[in-house]
Amino acid sequence: MLRWGMIMLFLPSVLLITHYMIEAQDVATCVQNKGSWDYVKGLCDSVAKHEFIAYSARYGLWVNLGMLVSIIGLILGTIGMITKGMTQPKDRA
Repeated sequence: MLRWGMIMLFLPSVLLITHYMIEAQDVATCVQNKGSWDYVKGLCDSVAKHEFIAYSARYGLWVNLGMLVSIIGLILGTIGMITKGMTQPKDRA
């Protein structure tokens, strides 16, 4: 239970941050090329200017599901640590 709890705690964050950083790199490349990033379509537009839309507003379902999975993972990890207890490593003779 401890292992799955830790996986569920950290994996959503890693996936969301990776996706965010890939998109941020695309936005930065677009802006450096004198364009404007269309956050709705996910494309660089060199003609029109587009408003900034926050990541959590565009991918609200994924962010909220990721938070839910992380909270469940935190609970499972805590339960796993409590049931496992503080164990001392055994000396190998």
